[in-house]
This record gives sequence, C-alpha cells and structure tokens, in this order.
Amino acid sequence: GLGGGGGGGEPVRLNCRDETLELMSDPLLWEDISFAEPLPPPGVWRPSPPLRFDISAARIDANEKVYYDELRREGAKEEEARAVAGGAAHGLSGVALWPRLVLDPKGDIVVESRGPRGEGQKSHWQTVLALLAPRPVPVAAGSVLQLEATVKLGAAVDVPPVYELQARVA
Repeated sequence: GLGGGGGGGEPVRLNCRDETLELMSDPLLWEDISFAEPLPPPGVWRPSPPLRFDISAARIDANEKVYYDELRREGAKEEEARAVAGGAAHGLSGVALWPRLVLDPKGDIVVESRGPRGEGQKSHWQTVLALLAPRPVPVAAGSVLQLEATVKLGAAVDVPPVYELQARVA
C-alpha cells in the first residue's frame, strides 16, 4: 500500500481555483464533525469506514485536456504537451481534502470551498493535498483507490490531532 504524507512533511495547500489539482474520482465524505455534539474521546478515532475512490475514464480524459491546453498556452510543443499531459493525467499524487461547512441545522446556509463534484471555485478555504507517495503513482481508468484514515486525538485542546492516511491502489 501507499503510506501517508509522501515523506512525513507538511501537506501541500493549494488555492481553491488551482487547475493543477484535478480530481480522478467523484468526491466522498471523509469526516463529519458537529461542533454542537460532544467530540470523540482522546485516542485513535476513525472518521469514516474505508473509502473507495473509483478512478474515472471521463475525469482522466478531461484532466488530460486541461493539462494539454495549459502546456500549449505556456509554449510547450505539441508532442511534448501530449506526453506530459498524458503522464500527469494518469499520475495519482494524493488525496485532496477541503471543507464544506453547514452553518445551520436545516442545511440552508452552506459554505462550499469547492463545487459539488470537486471543481475549483472562488473560496477563502484552501484545498489540502495529502501526498500519498514521493512520486505520482500511475493509474488507469477503472483503478480503485482504497483509503483508510485514523485520527489520534489528544486529551487537551492545545494538542493538535494527528491524521494518518493509508492508501492502496488496485
């Protein structure tokens, strides 16, 4: 499997409209926190059951076009742009994480930091990219990313939580 963090450093933070971050699968809910409810006790907590991300042919094709168009706009020759765009569109770097804030019990007031399908949009919230390996992992349409997450919660409010992601591509 793939480890979490790509070497133990800080995760990459990207502007919510950055087009170098393109999703390969539909987004899934990973962590649901209600500040009106008691928090889990200190120790290891699993925010969700293991998640299954199905790598989409349509998303890979669309991503390849975005990368190709950007490379051509920046002056890359057609052959080079095709090769680099194809490699980038088939390379899994990590898992993108972003907040969706529901501010009222009915769910009428919602802050979306990305669109409903994960598309970039104007927001003050950054997207965090948790790198899963030191280099992108080659994937193809139909590949599946299985993601298991744990959170180590401290006993005091000034002890930050520690997130650990374990991923496997099949």
